[in-house]
Amino acid sequence: MDNKETLFLIQNITHQAINPMSGVIGTLDNLISDVIPEHKKAQRLARARAQLEYTVSLIRNLSYFAEYASGNTESISNSSIKTTVIPQAIIESAQFFQEQGVNSKVKVELEDRNTQNCVKGDPNLLKQVFMNLIDNGVKYGKAGSTLTIKNWIQKKTDNLIITFEGQSEAFSNEDDIFAIGYRAKSAKERTSSGSGLGLHICKLIVENAFQGTIDGSHSSSGITKFEIRIPNGFLK
Repeated sequence: MDNKETLFLIQNITHQAINPMSGVIGTLDNLISDVIPEHKKAQRLARARAQLEYTVSLIRNLSYFAEYASGNTESISNSSIKTTVIPQAIIESAQFFQEQGVNSKVKVELEDRNTQNCVKGDPNLLKQVFMNLIDNGVKYGKAGSTLTIKNWIQKKTDNLIITFEGQSEAFSNEDDIFAIGYRAKSAKERTSSGSGLGLHICKLIVENAFQGTIDGSHSSSGITKFEIRIPNGFLK
């Protein structure tokens, strides 16, 4: 990226960190001042928690990006000694976006949560990928739609396949959506939406920590689909 793009990325990420934290501070001030009606306190606290979780996710993305940019990838490369149980990781990732999904009127649904498909690798790394993809699906999804997540092991290859599919904002299949700094059209119109890091981080983690692949496509019917393939999937 050139200096102008770098400055814009820094500015946008700063806004993304400041805006939710300001919201949390405002909620805490209102709770301390006792101006929030009793029946709305739980909802406001849940929203504040979601804002904190989003900020933590953003900071984690920056941490991963900085680690790769500095060439210090040893901790990520050594993640293969751990095991990720896919349905569990997806469910834990989706919980971060319950409030956001309600507000956006986008439902997140995991098919077949009982089959314990697994891969070798750090669960926290793969959960970061899932959180980024769910965040995208909820943020840019069509109101009233469902983001459907599937996972299975392909018998002939033993590849673990995970798909995220739903109606969302269009993009050209010629766009390099995994490039650093790429942002959806609507995100470009809102300074505080979309850092341009999320999908790039997904690609880095899937390829470098799990030796897999990730692809994204948008169909003429309005369906966006992300597909992750990771070798050597197995059942718990």
